[in-house]
Amino acid sequence: MQILIVAPLVQFLLFPFTADYEIKTLNIAFIDNDRSTITREMRNKFEYSKYFVSYGLLEAKKEAETLMLDDKIDILVEFPLNFEKNIMTSEPTTIAITANAINSVKAGIGVGYVQTVLGEFYEDKVAELSATTGNTSAKLLPTNIYWYNEQMNYKNLIVPGILVILVTLIGAYVTALNIVREKEIGTIEQINVSPIQKWQFLVGKMIPFWILGMAEFLLGLFLMKIVFGISVQGSLPVLISVTSIYLLVMLGLGFFISSISTNQLQAMFIVFFLFIVFVLLSGLFTPIEGMPQWAKYINYLNPMSYYMDVIKLIVLKGSGIDEIKMQISVLSGMAVIINAAALFSYRETKK
Repeated sequence: MQILIVAPLVQFLLFPFTADYEIKTLNIAFIDNDRSTITREMRNKFEYSKYFVSYGLLEAKKEAETLMLDDKIDILVEFPLNFEKNIMTSEPTTIAITANAINSVKAGIGVGYVQTVLGEFYEDKVAELSATTGNTSAKLLPTNIYWYNEQMNYKNLIVPGILVILVTLIGAYVTALNIVREKEIGTIEQINVSPIQKWQFLVGKMIPFWILGMAEFLLGLFLMKIVFGISVQGSLPVLISVTSIYLLVMLGLGFFISSISTNQLQAMFIVFFLFIVFVLLSGLFTPIEGMPQWAKYINYLNPMSYYMDVIKLIVLKGSGIDEIKMQISVLSGMAVIINAAALFSYRETKK
């Protein structure tokens, strides 16, 4: 019991600090073909940023390729000739940003950081030029506004997602080892000759784990508020109700796997395989919209993806029951089908 309670809570508190989408340090270098005041000011802006460590000016692209090959720089920013002149006269100009994409996530985030710094500088410079010269032909860059996660804090996404993962583990993994354990120690025969019905046996096995899963979920919500400062923006009763349905899906899946498995090792491998598929297709680490079409078709059978949608919509967006009716309907249907399959498979193998 200590493992079932303490281990998930430790994971819940530890993972959000390690599964970090934020890049703390980026090594950056510059090729300045203009050598103007504006380009020097831009370079200084990067040097004053806490995210960048400046390698300084480079003379040629070949030198930058060597440094990037040796992992000494992550980002190269190249200013074109006549850059300042084009800015002053509102002529089109470009800045080349080259990133070391051996780590695509780091490269994407790093380029985003660079674009943010350049955009802020450009806005300030255009505003300054407009005030001093009256030149209003230059256009300000659009201002980014992030709804539902204004600070773009990765914990607002990862913490609810890890809570979903822990609820899934408690529901599916623990129950998958339950009935097969009875097979291994031989007590399943005593249960089979007892006067209770098979559905009563499964319900009796399910209730304690359902209560445990709900208790850990509520405790997770409490820690999410106290430790990470994330509050549920929507209806808490609706979130609890959907969680109870999702737990029934996972419990049914666990008991189905337990019924068809011959030993605990086999059950563990089946759960591990399904768990990896569920997590990768859930939308926690990769947006579902960016997946190939065949993966989207598979995802229709992934209960975690529906529950992940629910917890994001309710916790972050404050959605009500009208916005999650589809997810509730699908999870309810899955709960009925999977638990019926668990009961049927148990009867087929034990009569």
